[in-house]
Amino acid sequence: MSEDLLAQAEEQFVAGRFDAVADLCGELIAADPKSHQAYYLLGRTCLALGRSEEALEMIGRAVEIAPSAAPYHTELGNLLATTGDFERAAGAYFEAIRLAPDFIDPHVNLGAVLQLLGRREECAAVYEKAIQLAPDAAMLHYNLAMVHQAAGDMNAAVAGYKRAAELEPDWPELHRSLGNALLLAGNAAEAIACIRKAISLAASEPGMHVELARALMVSGDTKGALATCDAYMASHPYHGALVAARALILNEMGSEAQARRLFGLETFVQTIEIKPPAAFGSIDAFDAALAEEAAPFLSDVPLSQAVQLDELQDTDMFFFRPGPAAALLMERIEQAVQAYIEGLPDDPNHPLVANTPRRWRLSGRVGRFNALADRTPHIRPTGWLSGIYIAGAPNGCLSYGTPPSEWQCQSVCASREISPKAGEMVLFPSYLYHQTIPADDESEQIYCAFDVVAQE
Repeated sequence: MSEDLLAQAEEQFVAGRFDAVADLCGELIAADPKSHQAYYLLGRTCLALGRSEEALEMIGRAVEIAPSAAPYHTELGNLLATTGDFERAAGAYFEAIRLAPDFIDPHVNLGAVLQLLGRREECAAVYEKAIQLAPDAAMLHYNLAMVHQAAGDMNAAVAGYKRAAELEPDWPELHRSLGNALLLAGNAAEAIACIRKAISLAASEPGMHVELARALMVSGDTKGALATCDAYMASHPYHGALVAARALILNEMGSEAQARRLFGLETFVQTIEIKPPAAFGSIDAFDAALAEEAAPFLSDVPLSQAVQLDELQDTDMFFFRPGPAAALLMERIEQAVQAYIEGLPDDPNHPLVANTPRRWRLSGRVGRFNALADRTPHIRPTGWLSGIYIAGAPNGCLSYGTPPSEWQCQSVCASREISPKAGEMVLFPSYLYHQTIPADDESEQIYCAFDVVAQE
């Protein structure tokens, strides 16, 4: 009887009829409180419905009842990873591997978590074991190559990307990554060929054209690099990464005035004072409330140890379901953005002004300010305008204009550093390279970063 009910529940799960799954699992658990299969399936159902806390409870119960079931530990690790608890997720995956050494899923997922944790040696060993289990999996060779590249072993990285390309020759991102690795290894000609291959597979992807422009610039062909940017911008919608590339190339060509105009460090980078919301009485009280509301959303993983973590985030729950302080902050941000737009100079040939969105939405992220230590300069390519608000006067500063070392610029770029006062937010073009430079202390200030994303 229980086997029939379980089979029915699994069929309903596959069909997406989750209410029926819950009913059937309830019957199974009522008949046998130790039905780990029912708890496991119920946990997966809760996860499919977005009820992660209940899912964690159900999967945890399945693990308690059947601790030797490797798939349960793997699913537990998956759940913990989605909540940002990467250390415990790694522990769950390690246990799954101990129980089933030839079970590939926990190897793959453990590798990803160890990458996020910055534990590169362990990560490489896990991926190497996974490759032994699935030698023809291009993704595994790709991931291992990424680990080698992060560790500075460019020869191993290039070899890994090339092996992955042999296995999956039509994967555009793979050819781009191989091109980047070759460029860092000093082989610009082969890098350019790889990136051109990537473009042939994904011609409309703006990032590919940025990478080609960078490779051409590094090789000394600044005219070709500029032409690459101009050709894409003339035939495709606005994309900030091309503006950033164009400014750097112009600066490298000696056209500093044109580059400075695009950077707009004095014109487009602005500090805005937030008036203390009446409900809180003072900025200090408002900032304290923001920090309290942010606490449940903060991850213990420093961004400096994460691999592309910021790029995985859009709007986190702090902004999606804001508390009173966060809701007021969003209101102040929207007011500041509107004032910024109204105050733009009459310069229709400037890409920021020419592409001012008529309709837009906010996407935002919250985190600990000191977790941004050593983050390399970056842009927010999906945004039009970006900003940051730090609860309390920051112990450090914000830097704008300096590109990351991968651009290998020979000419010094104009830059600007800002140390916002308490109650000040900073707005800047999303295409402008920026980084935070926290002071070397243990302060627990939180930041709220946001992007203005154009909507059609």
